[in-house]
Amino acid sequence: MRLMDYAEVIRSKNASPFITTLDIFFSDGEKYQTVRDSEAITPQAIAELYKIPLEDVLGIWFVDECLGIKISFLKPVPSDDPTCADLYGAQQSSPLFELNID
Repeated sequence: MRLMDYAEVIRSKNASPFITTLDIFFSDGEKYQTVRDSEAITPQAIAELYKIPLEDVLGIWFVDECLGIKISFLKPVPSDDPTCADLYGAQQSSPLFELNID
């Protein structure tokens, strides 16, 4: 199954002009635990999905209290760069939708 089959919300936003943050929320604990325990969401997986260097993945945090996952990584270009295609970082979540959860 894919991450979008488990998660209630998958969204992205700027955490600064230089950082994109991804938020994943689940409507029930069982789905959250399945994804958390699958080890499908790793720095390596994020680097591959977003075609960024591994060292640009700043962190992945599993927050059991709110059934959520937060992922942060450096943007390939800052938000104020003329070549930036997503000024607000609001359209960066789609690569996560198809992530396989084994």
